[in-house]
This record gives sequence, structure tokens and C-alpha cells, in this order.
Amino acid sequence: MDKETFAVLKILPEGGTEGDEIPLGYGNIGSYKGQLIDIDGDGAGTTEDGHTIRDIRRRGKAKLMLRFDNLTTAEFSALMKAISRDKFQLTYFCGEFKTISAHAGDRNFELIKASGEKDGRWRLDVNFIEY
Repeated sequence: MDKETFAVLKILPEGGTEGDEIPLGYGNIGSYKGQLIDIDGDGAGTTEDGHTIRDIRRRGKAKLMLRFDNLTTAEFSALMKAISRDKFQLTYFCGEFKTISAHAGDRNFELIKASGEKDGRWRLDVNFIEY
């Protein structure tokens, strides 16, 4: 797989079409971490004698923690607009490409280079959480 054509993840607004995708590749991803979470139901817990009881309702729910570095103002604005929706389609890589419905958790941003409105550079830390 060629590094130029390999997009680590793509965001597509819920109900959008392929033309609405925002591809995010190697050039601006500074950190890419993932976590697969098992969701337990109400019956989970630990008994008095120390046995763990699992009531797994859903396995492998994805949480992605990303840092985007050196975004132009236009890239930053487009990304913030895309992830401000309540729900969007997210294609990410975890050994293979997977597409999930997700939402953005906390968004932390920083202006790292102020050179005028068009030439500014931004950093964005964001968590993407699977629905």
C-alpha cells in the first residue's frame, strides 16, 4: 500500500455521499491511538467471594484518540465543521479498514503558528467514539 494514497481515516457526514468525505492521511496526523472497549450490562460486577461476572452487551466498541498537527486554517475549519455533527461515518484503520458511526468527544485545539488568517497553523486533539 502506497503512503500517498493510504488515508488513515475518512469522515463522512451521516447521510452524505462520497464527495462529502474528508480524507485524513499521514501528513497531518501527529498521533493515532485506538482502544477497543467491551460494554457490560447491568448484570456485571464482582461477587462477595471475588468472582467477576461479565454481562457483555457489545464487544470491541472503538475509541480513537487523534492529534492533528500543522493544519492550515482551511483544513482546521473543514475538520471542525465535519466533527461538530451529532453523528458521522468514520473509516479508520486497525489492521484492516473499518467503517463505524461515531461522534467526536472532547476537542482541544491550539493555534501553533499565527501568520495571518490564511497562513495560521493549528493543532487539534480529538476523541472519536463509536455509537
